[in-house]
Amino acid sequence: MSRPALTRTNLFLETGKVRRLREALQSRSNSEAVRLVIDERLAVEAGLQALRRLRKRGGLQDLFDRAPATRR
Repeated sequence: MSRPALTRTNLFLETGKVRRLREALQSRSNSEAVRLVIDERLAVEAGLQALRRLRKRGGLQDLFDRAPATRR
């Protein structure tokens, strides 16, 4: 599997937050920490988009008839 191409990008970031992020993720570099968080956020957005599409289609069908018909 090939690695995605990386490019140098100039960003204005708060160094204290980047340091805390790097420590929390136990990443080897600031760049790795930022890439991990970007990947995580993109995954969250994909999941939220899937849930929005599901809601738009009427939600899940309860195959076992265990859920109440209306939400409380």
